[in-house]
Amino acid sequence: MSTHQSDSGLDREITDDAEVIVLDVSRINSYERNPRRSDNPEYDRIKSSIRNNGLDQPLVITQRPQATDYIVRAGGNTRLKILKELYAETGDSSFTRVPCVLTPWQGESEVLVAHLRENDLRGNLTFIDKARAVFEARRFIEQELGVDDMTNKDLTTKLREIGYGVGESLISQMSYAVRVLLPLMPKALESGMGSHQVVRIRALERAAKTLWGKHCTDSDATFNEVFAALCRRYDGAEWDTNALQSAIENEIAEEAEESLHTIRVNLDAEIKGRSVVVPEFVPIKEPPGPENRSKSEGNAAAEEAQGNAEESNAGGLEPGEHFPELDNAQPA
Repeated sequence: MSTHQSDSGLDREITDDAEVIVLDVSRINSYERNPRRSDNPEYDRIKSSIRNNGLDQPLVITQRPQATDYIVRAGGNTRLKILKELYAETGDSSFTRVPCVLTPWQGESEVLVAHLRENDLRGNLTFIDKARAVFEARRFIEQELGVDDMTNKDLTTKLREIGYGVGESLISQMSYAVRVLLPLMPKALESGMGSHQVVRIRALERAAKTLWGKHCTDSDATFNEVFAALCRRYDGAEWDTNALQSAIENEIAEEAEESLHTIRVNLDAEIKGRSVVVPEFVPIKEPPGPENRSKSEGNAAAEEAQGNAEESNAGGLEPGEHFPELDNAQPA
């Protein structure tokens, strides 16, 4: 290991696997494509710690080709911002000259994924933050490899090679969130709508579109307009996918001129991949005509008489039996 001062005035310490330099923070820039778009919820705590104890670990930085300044490479955007703030507030030089680990430039995709991985490990990224980062990483990787429209399988393999493991299914969900939902429901996504809700809305859209094609005369393009309008209507920090589904059911029922219950049952079946079985209709027999009715009424009268006779015998008299003492009875 050796230490020397470069022509640019930077203190450098070169080891076998890294180059540690002491650098003025004015020459370090935040990474402009940092996956986390919102403020770090731990900002005040981190600032208090750096004010009292200094920087607890070096910033990891890199340098783009032909650039004169540096960028943070794997996290560190919050700490860099705080260091600049503290120097502006106090003028203390301990906040302006900081140790840094300088790593070789390996491409835009590698730097973006390094920041994604670092933020993801801390657990403070929303689903849409991750989705945007993966979507942008795909674009960089395609440029670097000189390919168009990389498959989800190939993207999964490449991301794993540069240190970020994610499955094909999740990449598909992320792509849907960025391409379809983000223009329609940005507030809900930025407020923390997760992968489960994205999966549900995607299944709802597919099922509703299928149902629209079966029951409505308008084209799929009309459905797309209806779906987009409803997503915008129900976008907000307090999103409700149940309300969105109910609104879609109402639109289909009105367009198809069918009962809301019928559409609701069919949509639920489409979402769950089931078929709706309607029992075969069995018509009620026609009522009897006048001739059959009189015959039926006669039969009913005979049955009633027979029933009365049976009630009379309920006291224990057998047919033909009588009480002799009643034969000479005189009327009172």
